Amino acid sequence: MRGLSPVAALFLGYFVLSFVGGMILYLPPMHTGEITLLDALFTATSSICVTGLIVVDTAKAWTPVGKAVLALLIQIGGLGYMTLGAILLVAVGSKGSLKARQMMAMSMGASGLEGILLLARKVVLIAVLIEILATFILWIAFLKGHDPLTALGHALFHSISALNNAGFSTFSNSLVDYATDPIVNLTVITLIVVGGIGFKVWRDVWNRIRSRLKRYDLHDRLVFSSTLILIVGGFLAFFLLEPTTEWNFWQALFAAITPRTAGFNTVDYAHLSPFGKLLTVGLMFVGGSPGGTAGGIKTVTAAVVFLWLINTLQGREDVFVFKRTLPRNVIVKAFQTFILATSAFWLWMIVLSLSEGEVIRSTGFLNFMFEIMSAFGTVGLSTGSLSKANVSLVADFSTFGKVMIMLAMIIGRAGYLVFAASLIRAVRSPFKYAQEEVLV
Repeated sequence: MRGLSPVAALFLGYFVLSFVGGMILYLPPMHTGEITLLDALFTATSSICVTGLIVVDTAKAWTPVGKAVLALLIQIGGLGYMTLGAILLVAVGSKGSLKARQMMAMSMGASGLEGILLLARKVVLIAVLIEILATFILWIAFLKGHDPLTALGHALFHSISALNNAGFSTFSNSLVDYATDPIVNLTVITLIVVGGIGFKVWRDVWNRIRSRLKRYDLHDRLVFSSTLILIVGGFLAFFLLEPTTEWNFWQALFAAITPRTAGFNTVDYAHLSPFGKLLTVGLMFVGGSPGGTAGGIKTVTAAVVFLWLINTLQGREDVFVFKRTLPRNVIVKAFQTFILATSAFWLWMIVLSLSEGEVIRSTGFLNFMFEIMSAFGTVGLSTGSLSKANVSLVADFSTFGKVMIMLAMIIGRAGYLVFAASLIRAVRSPFKYAQEEVLV
């Protein structure tokens, strides 16, 4: 990757890992039957991008060794391959090059380079400890109906998949059989939220507990408030307004949290009303919080755009929140992300509508839009294939369509600004033109 900018190298890294992972999964010991190279590459990409869209049944298509490889790819993709690379640098006593540390900072959503290696080590340590604890809890729940060793395998896989917001499940119908199980629901929901709030928030919460932090900063408060609003609002909307399903408490709560951006399901999304599907699309678009394992445009981005709108409608030039003023560069980045994400989504919609016209005619435009947003948001929820059981709608796409969805997952995981920056070289203009008004 020598000669590449940090953003281009980071983006390229996801392609390399997806290809290597796909080639490993294509090996005979990894799968139980015949799979195509494209299916292996798609599964690896979905794993590395912690998405969860599948073209083969995870429960049946992969051997125990293959599922272990999937779990490893999910762990690498969720925590960020640069985060794990930082751990290796620490292990050998190296601080890494400036370029490497810049890539690590972008991968982890850190604002600076100071202490990035130490933060990376803490992130991995905390993640592993959380996964071990969650594995033990889920193992107890999965003992009902499974022998101890099989239950342990299911528990470990779901613990890794949930914390990393991947949505892959070793059960063919995901978590539908556990829709009313409070232990499974509460554990998986907690893992999704913890994984999605961001590594910086992890650190700040830990420092607050240890009295090393006097108060949460503006970023933390925006993450907490926007996350709470989306969870409570989504829960009430599903529980009170979704007309096609009689929701219990856990199903409604799970449906509000899993689009941001875990991909597990305890209900069949093919049976949701148009309202429920559109609500889910909106939640998938927002996603989780910066610097975590989740995708989407991020909660803080959505909050900044909304706050800008509210403040400007009130006649203010500045954006105020929690008795603070948001810097202009933060507002610009939020709008860049919002516009890039919206543009990329509709560009993919237009292009894929040309290649996947038969799928649209068979399943409907809303289900088609749902699938594409699920890919860009790295969510993994799907209304399901029309031709195969227990796989995503993308399984019905053409080869071109599947490749486009793979690219969408990589863009969604690496980040829209990272994607744009990897293609565009910044140019600083030495002069300015005169201003002139236009009508809007």
